[in-house]
Amino acid sequence: MSSKSIIQSVEKAAVILKLFSKKEPMLTLQDIHQKTGFTKTTAMRFCNTLTGIGFLEKVYIGQTPYYRLGIELFTLGSTVVNSIDLPERAKKYLQRVSSTLEDSSFLFLLRNEKAYCIYSVKGSHYILDATTNIGDVLPLNIGGGPLAILANLDIDYQNEIIRTFNLNNGDRNSLIKRLQEVRMNGYSLSRNETNPNTAAIGVPIFNHEGKVVAALSVGSIETRFNNDRVPIIVKELKEASQSLSKELGWLPN
Repeated sequence: MSSKSIIQSVEKAAVILKLFSKKEPMLTLQDIHQKTGFTKTTAMRFCNTLTGIGFLEKVYIGQTPYYRLGIELFTLGSTVVNSIDLPERAKKYLQRVSSTLEDSSFLFLLRNEKAYCIYSVKGSHYILDATTNIGDVLPLNIGGGPLAILANLDIDYQNEIIRTFNLNNGDRNSLIKRLQEVRMNGYSLSRNETNPNTAAIGVPIFNHEGKVVAALSVGSIETRFNNDRVPIIVKELKEASQSLSKELGWLPN
């Protein structure tokens, strides 16, 4: 078999595997034939090969045979997930954000119910005495990045964390309302919470399970977060976070 034929075979196998999704976890041979445009003979040959190596499984519903993704793909996928270096992958996005906006950008990681600043890129408007630094640990109820994480957690887990803040009923209700707005808008805006006269915007980062695991944020002096600039910052951050989330295996709805 020529190298070209081998490459084409790999490409066809990949086309079949990519047909399966959360909405369509199982497909018949007829489905695969129709969706790929391959002949039934070709589709069957590839499905049999993929089944033989564990990339597909054949199951029956009544008398009808169906294919679904096999356990070997789960094993490979787990290896990929465990090998992902989030800070390394985030670097290029933070650099792009800071280069475009000229403000400092930050990567916050969710650990132990707190937000850890694990990487940052200084912008040309970097202010030495009024900024977040690598290694800083913040509670999840203040700051652009932390709030973006808290707002997108599972509601039960979110409520557990909120209880640890020991807020009175009024402050608790205000925080919950704020988190609902952050989740709906897709970003958080923080003013004068971590440092005086500063502001920050944060957006969530999701993993392959659709769970929030981190956040990207931009922070600077408060005057740089006026009504004209906020939409620009949000747009840049959302584009970066969506691209990074996709690298982690996140699939948008």
